[in-house]
Amino acid sequence: MPESDRWESCLARPISSFHQHCIKRGDTHSGVKFTYNKPSGNSHAVKTFLYKPAKAPLRESPSMAEDGSECRDWAEMTSDSLASVFAKLDVSDLLAGAGLVCRPWRQVAATDRTLWRRVDMSIERCAFGEWKRDEADAMARAAVDRAAGTMEAFSADFFVNDALLIYVSLRASSLKSLHLSLSYNVTNKGMAEAVKGLGFPQLEELTINFCPNLHGHVCQLIGQACPHLKCFRLNRSYENVSDDDTEALSIANSMPELREIQLIGNRLTNVGLISILVHCPHLQSVDIRRCFNILMDDALKSKCVRIGSLKHRPNDSISDFKYSSHYGFELDDDFAYLDVDQEDDYDFPSYR
Repeated sequence: MPESDRWESCLARPISSFHQHCIKRGDTHSGVKFTYNKPSGNSHAVKTFLYKPAKAPLRESPSMAEDGSECRDWAEMTSDSLASVFAKLDVSDLLAGAGLVCRPWRQVAATDRTLWRRVDMSIERCAFGEWKRDEADAMARAAVDRAAGTMEAFSADFFVNDALLIYVSLRASSLKSLHLSLSYNVTNKGMAEAVKGLGFPQLEELTINFCPNLHGHVCQLIGQACPHLKCFRLNRSYENVSDDDTEALSIANSMPELREIQLIGNRLTNVGLISILVHCPHLQSVDIRRCFNILMDDALKSKCVRIGSLKHRPNDSISDFKYSSHYGFELDDDFAYLDVDQEDDYDFPSYR
C-alpha cells in the first residue's frame, strides 16, 4: 500500500488527536496570523487575525493498536506523503486545522505550492460561515500567496469584494478557472480593474452567480482581456423588466472561443441569442433557462440545430443548478411551457 494511503486512514481521525500528539512532543503551535490590508482613506489599515487550534483533551485517546490499526508516529511522515494527504483536505482545514498541528506539518502546508493550485472557498466546501468576512478575506489572500503564482482555480462565495478580486488578479496570473457566487461587493469597476493589463490572461472558465453588481458592458471587457475563455456563466434571478441584450451582444463581440455558455435568468432576446450563436462558432452547450424574452421560432431553431446541449425552456427545472436555492422563485410543476402563439398573451409575473 502506498505510504500516503496508509496515512490517509489516520487522517480520518479527529484533528484533536493529531494536536494531542504534538502536545506530547512539546511541539504545539500557539497560532497563525492572517494579515488583511484594508483600504482606509489614502492609507491601508493592517488588521491581523490570530487563529489558535483548540487544545486537545488531556485524557488519553485509545491507541491505534487497540482498534487494530498500525501504531505510527505522525512525525515519521515524509513530506511527499504528507502533501498527498493534505491535498485531500479543504482550504480551511489546511489554513486553520491540520496545517497548524506541528512544525513539520506547518512547513509542508506553507511551502508546497501544489496544495494551492485549486482553492475552493465556497460555502459548501469550507466552514467559512464561522468566519467573519475580513477573516475569510485574509485566509484567501494567504492561499493566493502560498500558491506563489501557480494557482489555476479559485472559487469563493459571499465574502469576495473588489479589493480581493484585484489581489487575486495581480498574484494569480496563471488562473484558468474563476468562480464567484453571491458576491454582492464585487462591482463592474472592480472587475474592470482586475482584468485590465495582464489580469487573468490564461482564464478559460468564468462563473458569476448572483453577483448583482456585475452586469452589462463589463462582459465585453472580460472577453477582450481573456481571449482563451471557453466557458462563461452569468446567472441571476429573472427580473420582470424590459428586455436587454447588452450582455448578450457584449459576449458575442468578445468571446469567439466559447464552448459553453450559461445565462440563467438573463433578459436577452432572440436578437442577442442569435448574435451569440453566430459569433461563437464553437459553442456546444447553451443554457438559457429562466430567460422569458426568448421566443423559440423557426429562425432561432435553425441556429440552434448544431448545439449539442440546449436548455432553453424558461420553466425547465433548475434543480441541477448548484445555487438554485438562491434563485428566489421556483415555477410550479403545472406552469406549462408557452410557445410563440401563447406567449404574447401572457403577463409574466416577477420572479425576482
